[in-house]
Amino acid sequence: MSLLLLSVVAPVIVFPAVLFLSQKWRRAIMLIYIAGLIYLAFYLLSGVELGSLTLMSKNLTLFSFSSHPYSKIAGFGFLFVGAIGLLYGLDVSKPGEQAVLLGAIGSAIGVCFADNFITFLFFWETLTLTTAALVFLKRTPHAVRMAFRMLLFSLMSGFFLLIGIILQYNATGTFELMFPVAGLTFFILGIGIKTAFLPLHLWVPWGYPAASFPCSVLLAALCTKVGVYAVARLLPPGNLIYIMGACMAIYAVIAALLQNDLRHLLSYSIISKVGFMVCGVGIGVPLAIDGGFLFLIHHMFYKALLFMCAGALIYTVGTENFQKLQHREEAPVGEKGPSPLWKALPVAFIGALVGALAISGTPPFNGYVGKHLIKHAVAAADPAAGLVLTLASIATALCFCKFVYFGFIKAWGKIRRKLTFSMQAAIVILSAGCLITGIWPQLLASLTPYGSSLNVYTAEGIFAALKPIAYGIILFALLAKSLGREIKLFLPAGGVRLVVDDALTGAYSNALNSLRVFREKSYRFAFKMMQKTDYKPGQNRVFQFINVCNIDFDVLMLLGMLGLALFFLFCLQFGFLAI
Repeated sequence: MSLLLLSVVAPVIVFPAVLFLSQKWRRAIMLIYIAGLIYLAFYLLSGVELGSLTLMSKNLTLFSFSSHPYSKIAGFGFLFVGAIGLLYGLDVSKPGEQAVLLGAIGSAIGVCFADNFITFLFFWETLTLTTAALVFLKRTPHAVRMAFRMLLFSLMSGFFLLIGIILQYNATGTFELMFPVAGLTFFILGIGIKTAFLPLHLWVPWGYPAASFPCSVLLAALCTKVGVYAVARLLPPGNLIYIMGACMAIYAVIAALLQNDLRHLLSYSIISKVGFMVCGVGIGVPLAIDGGFLFLIHHMFYKALLFMCAGALIYTVGTENFQKLQHREEAPVGEKGPSPLWKALPVAFIGALVGALAISGTPPFNGYVGKHLIKHAVAAADPAAGLVLTLASIATALCFCKFVYFGFIKAWGKIRRKLTFSMQAAIVILSAGCLITGIWPQLLASLTPYGSSLNVYTAEGIFAALKPIAYGIILFALLAKSLGREIKLFLPAGGVRLVVDDALTGAYSNALNSLRVFREKSYRFAFKMMQKTDYKPGQNRVFQFINVCNIDFDVLMLLGMLGLALFFLFCLQFGFLAI
């Protein structure tokens, strides 16, 4: 355990070196760090017994770690994909981004191996701060705005989790990590935000596309996956959990299909695939849990790969917008014109194709394995939920036909700069990983919590997997022309962009105007109410003595949350709440 926890402690030591050393030394340190993470990942894969470790336990155990069947498989994914994500950004990430990425990976590992609620909450919140910082470090006005939104959601997650932990301790007298016997609602809210439960999912499409493209790769691999681990470890299985997972799977993939740039599409797709995982662990049977965690590992592989390929377009062409990629401008005389991107970027194109096949569940790629186990378990427990997952699979195939076709095959662009060697190496490694772990799923068998059989390649299983993919391809062939056109429908719930044929524009115009007017009036009313407190003493009849004009709205929000927590604890202390 002490060896594994080097990944948690090392960022504190390496952080200043990454920030202040020259590029040459920073590159060398990062390569050593990447090699260390890969070694630790295979150390977990070897099946070694990790034991437990406790630090700072004189009066109250602040840091306590132990191995759990769920933590080993999740930890392997965070270590390996985290290392490849660092490799991808080796030459293109800013020093500050690299330093914070180390902390984010260490925080995810700390959550996985936490042995009590105090340790769990500490690393849960450090993950919140580091992931929000990754978005903030892009430093564009849009990125800063999205970072604050993402941070607000994440702080709410920690706040609800803190209340749940206090109620749990009040009921049990211990901080031991277990299914809660009190405060379950607060645990569901706190964990649900990090896992992107509906309608708490908005921070994902806000934050992921706003970060720089190397940071988006690791954001996709860390945040919601830590949430899935927490769902399996802390929330008791039941109808609420797996029904939520099925709803996430179908809603988010439809929203992904309606997006008009690569990383927005991938961000909503993350929520959909997390829905598959939540559905699996929510069913609660061993086969579904093993399938859910295998799906979690495989999803880290191909989703990070897809974000890498989207980042390759941003880096070389300068855009990720489907319409701009289709626009072919003639070059001035004497200059080289735009090239078809599938030819100009063969490594990124092959990576995108592999990622699309894997996420669609195509055998023999790894996405097939976990999806096969989940679908079998869910169909046996609840056929209606199984049908929803099948429909989501069809929509996924349709969605990633759009991703590959409009992002690479039909895309044109002028290559401004070539992909770095480390970027290409990371894409190749994860592409190979998607294929190898799909052909030999037994490679990860030692990490599965319940040791379910991974003999998934049967004629019936392959045929069942290929059917929704075939339906998705046929639908794309019929709808490709319409999917290439854009109408922006900005809903209050996250700015969803609706892509439909031009002939349908009139049907939406009145509704769009009504939504816009309602939203503007709501915002105006809220800000006018806030301005009531922005005054000078003596100028307002209501407030005569207190001047709060210099207090920021975010500070007021946090003070309100703290006040609510104190009021709750007061009621708990004096017996006003029966728990």
